[in-house]
Amino acid sequence: MITHVGTVDVFVRDQDVAVDFYVGKLGFELRRDDSMGPMRWIEVAPPGAKTTIVLATADFPVGSEEKIGIFTDIQLITDDIKSDHELLTSRGVHFTTEPEDQSWAWHSAFVDPDGNEFFLIQPKD
Repeated sequence: MITHVGTVDVFVRDQDVAVDFYVGKLGFELRRDDSMGPMRWIEVAPPGAKTTIVLATADFPVGSEEKIGIFTDIQLITDDIKSDHELLTSRGVHFTTEPEDQSWAWHSAFVDPDGNEFFLIQPKD
């Protein structure tokens, strides 16, 4: 039986810049940073999360330059969107939408240094 999603890929131009953003600004954990032949395999994740984000470059075997700076459709869940928005904004994270009260959740969006866009979501219970 499938238990969870292991990894998702986000394509970046510079892995060191990406690590600084995801770890230094978003507060993710650096879970893995290994050499795998000619490429570098980096995984980051929110503290305690099972699923990790692989920070892949265009030379990744299945990657390409066209996959950098896209809408990822990755939703990052928070229990306090207003506080997280303020904290991340103070750390230099660029939000493309401010937190908005939707019928299904509080919703906002931000981009990483390469323009990859993510959602920040606070579900309504």
